[in-house]
Amino acid sequence: MKEYIRIVVLVAFCAVPAAAQLTTSGPVASVDNIPPAPVTNLQVTTGDESVSLSWTRSTDDARSFTAFGDQVVPRGDVHGYRVYRTDFFPPVDDSGEVVLGWFTREGDRVDFDDFFLLADRFGSSDADADFELFFDIVPNGQIDVDDFLRFADDFGKSVTQEYGSESLIATLGPGVSEFVDSDVVSGASYVYDVRAFDGDNETGVVAPFASNEDLARTAGRR
Repeated sequence: MKEYIRIVVLVAFCAVPAAAQLTTSGPVASVDNIPPAPVTNLQVTTGDESVSLSWTRSTDDARSFTAFGDQVVPRGDVHGYRVYRTDFFPPVDDSGEVVLGWFTREGDRVDFDDFFLLADRFGSSDADADFELFFDIVPNGQIDVDDFLRFADDFGKSVTQEYGSESLIATLGPGVSEFVDSDVVSGASYVYDVRAFDGDNETGVVAPFASNEDLARTAGRR
């Protein structure tokens, strides 16, 4: 009889660790893999001691607000905007002279690839919707013989260009569409990017190289 009791107690004792191994899973955290829409119409204006930026807000930046406790906070997928800046020096030749005809920004020499890019745009003017200011190297609002003659001076030149690293210079809240960069140096060149961000992603400006959108976000190119 006593032996039987020992067995029962042993079985009950062994059942306790088995029950303790049962686990429950918590809620799985969601991941937002859809970035917000980018800002558009990014423009920079150079002042005496500052650069002013303005843009059209992301279409995901909702202009609605809701009560949260005793505060009113904005609603929407955009948490805010980050402003980035890259410092760079213009392309120069071996003597340090600025090279304006290096349109491809590829390789290390002004060659026929640059010539063909300019030739494709010959005759266009700022009256055309697709006019590209980058190729108007003798500024007069049109791509003409003056630009080709200036390009001829650069043809065949070796080119070097130095870029600084991109740095975050400001983080702004939702609903913001302008910023003033006062930490600038006269004569330097800067390229800006404004990126809308949410909890998991950020989206930069969509601007093909040398497009009007690309030039609009550059201060001090020439």
